[in-house]
Amino acid sequence: MEKVISENWDLDSLYPGGKNSSKLNELISQLKQDIKRLQEKIQTVDHSDTQGMVDFFKEMQDFLSASRELDDFMFCLYSVNVNDPDISKLMGEGEKIKADFESLQIDMEQRLARFSESEYHDFLQHEDVKKYQFYIKERKQKIADKLPIEMEKLINDLSINGFLGWEDYYEQMMGNLRIPIEKDGRKEELSIGQALSYAVFSSDRSLRQQAAHKIVEICAEQAESFATVLNRINGFRLDVYKQRGWDNVLKEAMEQNRINEQTVHTMVAALKGKMGIFHSFLQRKAQVMNLEKLAWYDTNTPSFISDKKIPYTEAAEIVITQFHKFSEKLGQFAERAFHEGWIEAEDRKGKMHGGFCATMPLAKQSRIFLTYTGSYQDIVTIAHELGHAYHNYILHNEPAFSQEVSVSVAETASTFTENLVLDAAIEHASTKNEKLSLLELKILNGLKYQVVVPAMFEFEQKLYKKRKQAPLTAKEISNLMDDTRNDLYGGIVDELNPYEWITIPHFFHTDLSFYNIPYTIGYLFSNGIYALSKEKGSQFPEQYDELLRNTGRMTVEQLAAAYLNQDIGKKDFWESPLQPTIDAINEYLILTEDII
Repeated sequence: MEKVISENWDLDSLYPGGKNSSKLNELISQLKQDIKRLQEKIQTVDHSDTQGMVDFFKEMQDFLSASRELDDFMFCLYSVNVNDPDISKLMGEGEKIKADFESLQIDMEQRLARFSESEYHDFLQHEDVKKYQFYIKERKQKIADKLPIEMEKLINDLSINGFLGWEDYYEQMMGNLRIPIEKDGRKEELSIGQALSYAVFSSDRSLRQQAAHKIVEICAEQAESFATVLNRINGFRLDVYKQRGWDNVLKEAMEQNRINEQTVHTMVAALKGKMGIFHSFLQRKAQVMNLEKLAWYDTNTPSFISDKKIPYTEAAEIVITQFHKFSEKLGQFAERAFHEGWIEAEDRKGKMHGGFCATMPLAKQSRIFLTYTGSYQDIVTIAHELGHAYHNYILHNEPAFSQEVSVSVAETASTFTENLVLDAAIEHASTKNEKLSLLELKILNGLKYQVVVPAMFEFEQKLYKKRKQAPLTAKEISNLMDDTRNDLYGGIVDELNPYEWITIPHFFHTDLSFYNIPYTIGYLFSNGIYALSKEKGSQFPEQYDELLRNTGRMTVEQLAAAYLNQDIGKKDFWESPLQPTIDAINEYLILTEDII
């Protein structure tokens, strides 16, 4: 008898009882005790005592793994219970623990600064330290850019009820939004995630239009509140940069991505050179949909739709099969994730919108969140998040400091597994309509990273430039969004969503600045890796695992040089990964010639 695959994740196997879990409360209590002990210990540990420092760093990494698991587990609880105040309170405790650890890291950096040249050399050559040497060098280099230790600690303390508090408030506001929709003669209130799904994926344009207009209407009512939140988050970040003497607003983002700023500008220039093919696709899409011009709620709507909804069990089989074709290790990993309840996929109210993968380093597991509606896009999302989970799986055996992966390469494994599933489906499409629907899915995913995200990167840079002068009103932010979209679409898209900025959580993220552009970096970098995998065949899986294992030990430039033999500072590198999307668009244009 075939084993039933549940659409709900199993959190109790990690911490029985969820928010009331005694094991969870014990972890919180232990972390509170440990952080106090570590804060006291770092004041006494002698930086000239190499073994003493190594032991202390081991304790720090044990704490980091536990606190990371706590943080991600509580976010899992929140994602399926967005209106539960008890969970919000627990998340607040987690934020305090995280802030305390960040203060401890500041103390750690000061200890590193006190090393003499010979002491630092001896420390780096210790066998244990060699495994996370890259992280130590990186932290030491940042010391000169920071404020005096007490000021950096003060910033961390104030961020809990300031910086981080505004992000929490944004999530609460989004969770409380209700969008009224009338469908089949019945009125219902949808979460923002459900309403956006209707506005984007419904085959009924009148329903898409209704959902889109209601989203704009409800967002307009709340726009000034969301503008206040965004202004405070951006303002806090700019204030910190000013105190540190940082003139370049992209400095932190480039460091977090472990990539050179000029490399990113080179990448963006390569992308802008290919805008013509994007406009050709949108124009043809409008013709296929019998529209004079597209509206914002048409741009991501499939113009070709598969006739059937794919049951979740079948979706699991598709993913598992394609993963096995790449390697037995990856396939077996996917089987485990589905059968051991790692994935929350049920379509129901009360869930957060979007999708994510949470890491559980103590358990050496992951948990995946999405809302599965039966579309092939949802299958690709599962493959994407399982790519993250596989990356976690590889890293879970590394020291905690070496699990600190740059934001950009964090998307490498997820994009790679997307390609595995989607390209196989396109190749085996049995009808022209099915092939066109899958081609369009590949195109839309590609253009999201190659066109839309870079436009958001440009929007955010302009937003920060204006925010330096004064807080922006909701109307000013919306006008800036409209200007960016008009430049992007070149007049092809008629009706825009002036409040799109409200529905993009990356703008409100506090841990990471400019949290859109890493997806483009990771997508294109992964495409280069994917091309290499097809070239090398069965020899590649082991090399792929090694690349993932070293993502916490190298810059993006170093990874490309080591595993792709490429210089990503050159425009040629970034043009090559664009080709799969361009090829898919050209095939789409050919196959639709007889339709228009």
